[in-house]
Order: sequence, then structure tokens, then C-alpha cells
Amino acid sequence: MSRDFRLTRTLHPPRTFVSGPLVAVSLSVRSEHMHKLLKALLVGALVALVVAPAAAQDDLGNVIIGSTFGSTGVNFNPITSSTATEQDIMNLLYPGLVGVNPETAIIEPNAPGGLAKSWEVSEDGTVYTITLKDYFQWSDGTPVTANDIAISWAAITSGQVETPLAYLTSYITDVRVIDDYTLEVTIPEPSCESVGNFYFQAFPSHLVMDADGNVDWQAVNTMTMSSPEDLEVGPYALSAQIPDQQTALVPVAEGQWPAEQEGPILNDGYIQKVVGDQTVQIEQFLAGEIDFLTFVPPDRRADIRSAEGISSYEFSPGDTWDYFAVNHANPENPQPARDENGNLIEQDPHPLFAVREVRQALAHAINMDDVITAAVFGEGSKMQSMYAPGTWVYNDEVPFYEYDPDRARELLAEAGWTDEDGDGVIECHGCAHAEEGTPFSFTLYTNQGNTRREAFGQIIQDQLAEVGIEVDFQTIDFNVLVDMLDQQTFDAVILGWRNSYPFSPDYTQIFGTSGDVIGGSNSVSYVSEEMDELMRRALTLPGCDPQERAEIYGQAAQLFHEDLPYIVQFSTNGMYAWQDTLQGVDPYPANLLWNLTEWTRTE
Repeated sequence: MSRDFRLTRTLHPPRTFVSGPLVAVSLSVRSEHMHKLLKALLVGALVALVVAPAAAQDDLGNVIIGSTFGSTGVNFNPITSSTATEQDIMNLLYPGLVGVNPETAIIEPNAPGGLAKSWEVSEDGTVYTITLKDYFQWSDGTPVTANDIAISWAAITSGQVETPLAYLTSYITDVRVIDDYTLEVTIPEPSCESVGNFYFQAFPSHLVMDADGNVDWQAVNTMTMSSPEDLEVGPYALSAQIPDQQTALVPVAEGQWPAEQEGPILNDGYIQKVVGDQTVQIEQFLAGEIDFLTFVPPDRRADIRSAEGISSYEFSPGDTWDYFAVNHANPENPQPARDENGNLIEQDPHPLFAVREVRQALAHAINMDDVITAAVFGEGSKMQSMYAPGTWVYNDEVPFYEYDPDRARELLAEAGWTDEDGDGVIECHGCAHAEEGTPFSFTLYTNQGNTRREAFGQIIQDQLAEVGIEVDFQTIDFNVLVDMLDQQTFDAVILGWRNSYPFSPDYTQIFGTSGDVIGGSNSVSYVSEEMDELMRRALTLPGCDPQERAEIYGQAAQLFHEDLPYIVQFSTNGMYAWQDTLQGVDPYPANLLWNLTEWTRTE
């Protein structure tokens, strides 16, 4: 999701300088020699774009220029990476097990970009025998085999790898290799979205596995796969990086990418530029220095709509949502929700936020209408749970927390938080988990350069001050923030999720106990066996009737409203934009980059 983390993974491909700008190279046949030449030329383009971006853009020819803000990706290991920026690059380097038909947004056998050619299901619906396509290969010539998928499951269950995929243990019982191109995936019970949880991206197992099948897990943990010398499958290969400035990809060498079966690569590369913030990103786009935007900040949408030479595509609900969340557990003593035997571990409570009524007070103290106006200029929707209006599981009977500072003060006082010394900040006087006299003061983090989150944070800081809560609001480097969440060493954050594609209402990944592990996605340590059970019931409902499933997810939304794993959240309407010099752009809702390999750039 843009943490910006992926909520679940995108299921198809949408990580000594040569000086001087890139010379346009048209490659109808990419030999290994020409592949290396294009890599060298693209490295030169990286330098040129940093030194003279406008001039360099004119010389880029058929190379597509995208962008992100904050930081470049630093980890393109599909087992351990957890950010959307890195996922955008990884989707272009390694195929996933299953693919999606972009027109229907349905997972299908033999879909482009997926390794699965076909699958059969056992009579009891719990065993999937998956046959893989046999024509993918790594850049060293090694075929992509079933081991390259099964190793992700082995990593999850090894207990030796910090991975955001840990939540998959809620959906999968076992993954077995039958032969080089056959996998057997076992699930605990029939599931309405089973294949959607089979998403593992290819990982080069032959680099870390010996002939007896023993894996060097330390190597898996430390591999970032962020060098041009690292292996990839395609359609692109990592060419070069300038940290926190640019990441460049080039098409893989001729013969590596199965163009006949998976479609041609019609451009000469892709560069992901890093810009300082969204304002800079928009200005560079309007100046023609960036070719497309996967998200347009609401305060600049009027500029995009009125600009000449630019096309756009809008959709609602959008595929991203931002949230304000607090850690339910003590950040000085993070621990998983369950032990190695699956039993719940009693959590060391956060001194401020472990009590549910305190979280409810925070929700009453924040005016979300102000947030929608200031952060997204009205182009978004308040969310009273994890489901946005317009999604098929939305339950309009779940109430919103009304903005009511007086009610917030009452709840805080009932929880033992009052201002006895008259300094304007409430202190603990009979509270549950903090020492007597402890002021209600905490640090709130978000990622640098995100203007809507900065506006969100400023409102939270100001409005919580009105009920006696002191907030130190800080913007920090995105990768530093991600590490804090992975390690669960924070008080409070503002971040966001980009929904899975296709959309799935199953949020076990971020609100289930299986995700409450170091490196997992339940960073706030929300522990609720009731939420686990509701998610399980909706997934395994006999017959999979959508209306009945929606009713169960509605109960989960009500539980979310009461427990507040996150305090408040809102979704932003979607908008894509691209230069008219791009040819082949054919967007779908929540899916702009599905055919990036077929885009071309003309002057």
C-alpha cells in the first residue's frame, strides 16, 4: 500500500560512471553486447539527469522516466523487502507465482507475468498442485524452478529470517516441491481467496541452497539484491543506482525474457527518479522531466487537469489510504503475539496507548473533516474502519467517532489522565500502565516529503494539544521509519497502505496475530483472537457467497471501530497522469503499470 507498504503484493509486473547524456539506442534485437552497452549508456543518463535534468530528458529517447519521493529502494530481496517503492522495482525484476488478468482483475492460470501455467485442486479443496511455466530463467542462465518459489515458504517457517511474509502462515500449511516445475501448496481449509495468498516472487535459490537442500539463512537475511551484478528474471535488469537520487533498469539480454509467450519489451529502459517531495515531483512532471505519475496530490489536480500535453485517469475509491496509529505494546520490549507453539504471549503494554478507552479518546479529539480538507483538499473519504466507502465490503452501519474534545477529556479522565499541575499537559493519576505523574507526551513520526501526511500530522499535534496531550511531530527518512516499524520501536506513526491487487478485504496481514512478529506488518501489536476468527470465517465460508462474506467483514469493521488498531484513517481518490509523448498507456483502476514493457516514448 505508499507504509507505503504493500498490503498484499501486486500480482504481476505492472530494483566508474560513463559521463554524458544517454544516446537514443533503438534495439529490435538485444544481444548481450548491446545489453551491456545500454546499461552503460543508462548509467550515463543517471549522472546527466542529476546534473542537468531538463537537457538529459531531451536525450533519453525511448527510456521511461518514473518517480518516487523520499528515498530510493535499498532492499530488492523479495523475501525481506517491505516497502511499496521497492516492490515497484521488484515487480519488474522477478515474476510472481500467480498472475492477474488486468481487464477483469481476476487471478487466472497462465496469466502474463505469473509463473503458474495451471493448477488442480483436490476434492477437499485444501491441496493445490501447480504446474509452472518452463521458459523463465535467471540472468546467469539458470532456469527458474519450483525451488525458487518454495524457498520463500521455507524462509517464513525457518524462524531465522525477518520477513513481512510471516502472515502467510495464517493461510498456508505447507509448500512442497514435487519436481522442477511442479509445486504442491496445502492450505488448512478451503478458502475463498486461496490463490490470492499464494503470492511468492521468484528468488534465486541456487545461490543459497546446497545440493542436499540446506539453505544459508544468514545469506538470505543479508542479501539486498540491489547491485547490477545480482540476478534477475526480467523483464528488466537493475542497471545502476545513485542512492536517494535514481534507480535505473534496462531490458534483460536477448534470449532471457520469453517475449513470444509473455509479450515484447518495446522501450529501452526505466528510470525511477527520487524527488524531494510531492511539490517537486509535480513541478518536474509539469516541466516534462517525469513521464507519468501513479498518484497526483489532491492540491495539484486542478493544475494537471488544465495542463496541455498531459492525459489523466481518475477513479474512486482510490487504492491508497493513510492512517494515524499508535503502538499498543511497549516499544522498549517488543515481542511477537505468539510463541513457537502458537500460544498467545502476554504483551508488555504501552504505558500510554494500551488501554482501549485512551485510543477512543484520541479518535474523538481529531476532526477528520479538517484532515480531509487540509490533507487531500476534499478529494478523499473518511474511514470508520479499514474499509473505504465504495469497496464491496463497506459497512455504512459502523459509526464514525464524532469530533468531541469534551468527550475525549472525559474518557482520558476516566482512564486516569488529568492535568493536576495546571501546565496544560495531562499526567497519569491512577492510570493503568504508566508511573504516577508521567505526562501524556509522545513522538509521532511520518516520512519526509509527503505533504498530505505532514498536514495530517500538524492537525493531530494541534488538536491533541487541546485535550492536554503533548505531541512531538517529526518527519524522518522513509527507510529509517520502516526499520522502526519492523522492529516495533515507535510510539506513533502516520503512514499508509496501498491495497492489494486484486482488492482483498482479508487484513490478516496487518491486524492478525500472525503478523505481529519482528519484521511483520502488524507493527502496532494489535492482538485480537476475535479479529483472527472473523477473518478466518470470511475466508473459509462454504459457498463463498459475497453478501454473506461482506456481513462477516462488516463485523470485523465494527470490532476495528471499537478496538481501534489504528486511531483514524482516510482514503484518497485515485488519479493517474502521463505525458502525451508516452504511447501504449492503457490504465485500469488501481493498475496503471500493468503493460509498462509496451510503453514507448516519442518526442
